[in-house]
Amino acid sequence: MIRLHNLAVSAVAILSLFAVSSATAKPLSDVSDWQNPEVFRINKLPARSFFHSYNNVQDLQQELAWDTQNHQLLNGTWKFHWVEHPSLRIPEFYKLDFDDSNWSNIAVPANWEINGYGIPFYHSHQCFKDGAIPPELPSKYNPVGSYRSKFEVPESWLNQQVIIHFGAVKSAFYLWINGQKVGYSQDSKTAAEFDITPFIQSGNNQLALQVFRYSDGSYFECQDMWRLSGIERDVYLFTTPQTHIRDFHAKTTLSNNYKDGVVELSTEVHNASELISEARSLRFMLIDQAGKSISSETLKVPRINPHSSVTIGTKKTIANVARWSAEQTNLYTVRLTLDNATQSGTQMLQRKIGFRSTELKDGNILINGKAVLFKGVNRHEHDPITGHVVSRESMRADIKLMKQFNINAVRLAHYPHDSYWYDLADEYGLYVMDEANIESHGIGAANQSEYDPSIHLVNKPEWRAAYIDRIQNMYERSKNNASVVMRSLGNESGDGPNLEASYDWLKARDDAPVISEQAQLRRHTDTYSQMYAPIELLERYATAQHDTRPALLIEYEHAMGNSLGNLQEYWNAFEKHSALQGGFIWDWVDQTFARFTETGQAYWAYGGDLEPEGTKNSASFCANGLVYADRQPYPYLWEVKKVHQNIAFNWHDEELQQLRVSNKFYFQDLADLRLDWEIIADGVPVASSRISKSGISLSAEAQSSEVIELPYQINYESGVEYFLNLAVTTTKSKGLLDAGHNIATEQLAVSASAEQVENNPPENTRALTINEGQDSIRFTGPAFSMSLSKGTGRIDSLTYDQHELFKTAPRPNFWRAPIDNDFDVTPYRDGLEVWRKVGKTPHLTSLRVSSTSDTQAVIDIEHALPEIESRYFTRYTINGNGHIKTDVWFYAAPHKKHTELPRIGTLFELDKQFEAVQWYGRGPHENYWDRQASAHVGLYNATVDELYTPYVRPQENGYRTDVRYVTLSNKDGLGVKFRGTPRINFNVQRFDPEDYDTTAADRSRNTHPHDLATTETLFLNIDYRQRGVGGTDSWGSPPLTKYTLPWLDYRYSYFIEPYHAIDND
Repeated sequence: MIRLHNLAVSAVAILSLFAVSSATAKPLSDVSDWQNPEVFRINKLPARSFFHSYNNVQDLQQELAWDTQNHQLLNGTWKFHWVEHPSLRIPEFYKLDFDDSNWSNIAVPANWEINGYGIPFYHSHQCFKDGAIPPELPSKYNPVGSYRSKFEVPESWLNQQVIIHFGAVKSAFYLWINGQKVGYSQDSKTAAEFDITPFIQSGNNQLALQVFRYSDGSYFECQDMWRLSGIERDVYLFTTPQTHIRDFHAKTTLSNNYKDGVVELSTEVHNASELISEARSLRFMLIDQAGKSISSETLKVPRINPHSSVTIGTKKTIANVARWSAEQTNLYTVRLTLDNATQSGTQMLQRKIGFRSTELKDGNILINGKAVLFKGVNRHEHDPITGHVVSRESMRADIKLMKQFNINAVRLAHYPHDSYWYDLADEYGLYVMDEANIESHGIGAANQSEYDPSIHLVNKPEWRAAYIDRIQNMYERSKNNASVVMRSLGNESGDGPNLEASYDWLKARDDAPVISEQAQLRRHTDTYSQMYAPIELLERYATAQHDTRPALLIEYEHAMGNSLGNLQEYWNAFEKHSALQGGFIWDWVDQTFARFTETGQAYWAYGGDLEPEGTKNSASFCANGLVYADRQPYPYLWEVKKVHQNIAFNWHDEELQQLRVSNKFYFQDLADLRLDWEIIADGVPVASSRISKSGISLSAEAQSSEVIELPYQINYESGVEYFLNLAVTTTKSKGLLDAGHNIATEQLAVSASAEQVENNPPENTRALTINEGQDSIRFTGPAFSMSLSKGTGRIDSLTYDQHELFKTAPRPNFWRAPIDNDFDVTPYRDGLEVWRKVGKTPHLTSLRVSSTSDTQAVIDIEHALPEIESRYFTRYTINGNGHIKTDVWFYAAPHKKHTELPRIGTLFELDKQFEAVQWYGRGPHENYWDRQASAHVGLYNATVDELYTPYVRPQENGYRTDVRYVTLSNKDGLGVKFRGTPRINFNVQRFDPEDYDTTAADRSRNTHPHDLATTETLFLNIDYRQRGVGGTDSWGSPPLTKYTLPWLDYRYSYFIEPYHAIDND
């Protein structure tokens, strides 16, 4: 059973938990290590590249290091004791004779707060409290977790060096082995390793660990994430010979016009013993993908003084090397063997490496000589059950999804991720921006919020070594990963001398681009690294080109709630201007937790759901992923896939029989891909390559195109709309993608009239009867009847085959449930309450009925909209078939200047039985005015429930655009059709629009989908249009102007057609 809170904290008490104690009143030498910015490692081994060390070839080939004789995984159940403040720690808990029998058990790895110890906080950037000054820490609430565990050491390990590895511990910790203090570490997202050889004994050994939730290092860790604590990654032991390979760097690049591979190997051999080591040999071998050794050399290692190191190097050139890229993940294996001729102890290790070049040249980042566009996302480490403890299976699933949806790059936000992630990126192909565990947003960030340089640690000399340490930890660990093509100095961490020093440290070691988004265009960044820059700003930069550095959006398209509009416009700009190299969408996965209500309903918990009431939090700001926390895609992930796809299609000839297929891959041809086509007429397939077995094999080289002949013959019918649907699939499995995987789609109009087809119903020949009563006017045909209220001018009844179709009178509707992007857009936000009221009770000012024939009548109605002092004109043209043409004119009074309209349409209420929906328009997934590139026109079927998108915070959802017609029917086929002339847009759901939030102040009323009440009514919007969803950011940027509804007159038309499937067969 997972407990949410082990600590009982009142709402009043929580407000005072983060009072801070001033450590600055004391000299730094007098304060605790965890409050001293100059102390961040004690006896911690220097950072190194990630690899496992083995004794023989058999162990080297094991899938898991834990299955070998010189590794021991310590994950499991440990003894645990938690207190809310350092002053309450149990003294001498680390001693061998300490009795921990009454302590709790906790899993390792695990976050405390997920397991009921302390409070999980979600803040977008705050450290502890507003106004905190480094290195002050909370004086009342700074929990400490103490761990104890036992492990066995075999006798054979005693003549070797034994090292303990902690993959990630947050935020600072001390380590004891067998009652002796070993060391101390900060930097909660990179490995901490300690040499425990002097402290161990054969047989049973005692490990003790003390972890502090907050330390001065926490000022580096104010990231937009849940604030959790504990041991978050693997803990294990491994052994090496006393003289061993401590680290190595296989630095690769390309030469000879990017044809040949060059590897510069430098290997650090360390003598950890008290004696001078004997001379020995170091064997280097490079193995290709077929398992063949293609280069080798034996290097001499001299004698090494005690506790000293030497570096051995060599350089090799491989002609016509198979290059690594995210498209072609060619990997070689480096194997190193350190032999000892006179003593026992051979060490072997191997790692995959890739030959690729990364350089800044001609105003671009070049990968293997090509100015690649980075189609990226930001990724946090998050699991909806375990928090920041992420399994290998989850990591693999993330990469598979990214590859399936045409994502080629990932920024590791905002810290180095688990080392396994980098290996997966190498193997399956992602460009990685590694990022140091540095974010000080809680005390201000340059260029975007209040920022006091006088207190910011980026300007403080006493913090500089800690900056460099975190930069080094990041760099050293992933320096051999081919996927890491650029590095970031951190996120929203101010700008000053300490970041300049960090940049200089990195550039002295590697030519790869270094990103410092706070630096803007100062010297210590290699790109113009913008966050959420609007498209027009990027285009100005690209056309003015005052600087030779490329623009790279390290964050853009904030995917919070119903968002990700105008993605296509961003990519139009990226592909047009060479100075723009793409960006990284924020972000990949919702940082929410799976929880259940008291009645067993599942929901996604966000900020404020897990903290005590009254706790300051950032609410649903953590729910901004392209996928839910369980990795189910949001509808807009399909938009990402379409906009990012690497194949484009255009007509090559005027007869529309030849197609130009453009290959936008940089290194990969289109071999092993198949193009299938389909012709649809009014949404119905009439010809298909799968039926005729005429799929086309593609072959275009990278960055080139080919022209293909489409083998179809169609006799086009007048008044029918034709489209060509295209789909490119893989013919062979590759990496994580199976054969048959769809990598690109397109839809092209086939006939010149495709967008001009009129959308009128069949002509009517049936008689229409008009009967005027005291309160209403009734229009009757052979199978239908419509009643119009003389008092309101609204339809108060519509029946077909004696079945009522509408539950209430349709009414004008100008309101949509606010999406997350709406709340901070002024003045739009301020008008939401007004637009919610408009149209609810329109005032009838005139009603006139005229009969134009025995089969048709015209009804002209004028309504006043007093809330906005405007007019709403409706003309119903009704015939004996029951087809009601509806012409609407919204007259925006010129003397009033209201905010832009959320939507303009009509709200219908139908009985819940009409739950079967068929539409001919864009689909199948949810789409909006500014997010429809991926939604092709077609004939689709769904239920009302299937059209609903349960955003984490309830808001506008389920829209379908460019709809020719939509029908809602019951199980007997009875219903109503709405036919656009030419187009309408719609959504339908079981929730009353009144049940959604209205304004920012009302935002917390219905915070989760289960808070909405399911009704017996279907609420259907038939719209001219609604405002775009936007996506530039979620804190003030509106949708692009062309996707808004300004204060203007609007006219549109549609038909209401009572419907029965039998009548339409």
